[in-house]
Amino acid sequence: MKKEDATLSNTELRRQAEDKLTNLKQRTAEFPKSDADIQRLVHELQVHQIELEMQNEELVQARIQLESTLSMYVELYAFAPVGYFTLARDGTIRHANLTGTKLIGVGLSELIGRHFDIFISTESRTTFRIFLDKVFKSQNKERCNVALQKNQAEPVWVYMVGICESSGAESGICYMIVSEITASNQTKDVLSLES
Repeated sequence: MKKEDATLSNTELRRQAEDKLTNLKQRTAEFPKSDADIQRLVHELQVHQIELEMQNEELVQARIQLESTLSMYVELYAFAPVGYFTLARDGTIRHANLTGTKLIGVGLSELIGRHFDIFISTESRTTFRIFLDKVFKSQNKERCNVALQKNQAEPVWVYMVGICESSGAESGICYMIVSEITASNQTKDVLSLES
């Protein structure tokens, strides 16, 4: 059915293009009768050309500004002092920043698509699963402390704050801030972030 709609749309588009071409041929068939008419047409074409060049310059400037802003936000996200993670409902990691990868001790390419709870210590997994369940059922920020397990090293305690993009939806996404709890200053920084 969608393909038929697209075909009708293409047919309609072609008909309109043919109508415009016919009108253009009728107008161009009437050649200017004097030098003044020719000068007027040339002037109109030059004005249109300048207008298009000005619009093109505005688009180029807007693109440069957009790329600059995007670059700034990418740097702010990637090098933030806390870990940022985007999780699917089942706990699969969709996105992470560099700080998050350092907290977990796994490279970004190895992290994406894996379940977050495999990086949680065995003792904290139940706490994390309850936290993630609350995030997806609530429209509020949820918080918890869990221990991350990096390879064979001692567990690293972290403070997590999570919120769901679309509460209760099967396709919901959880945005999560993760900060290592090693000093009271870091905990205060995280608490100020969640406010």
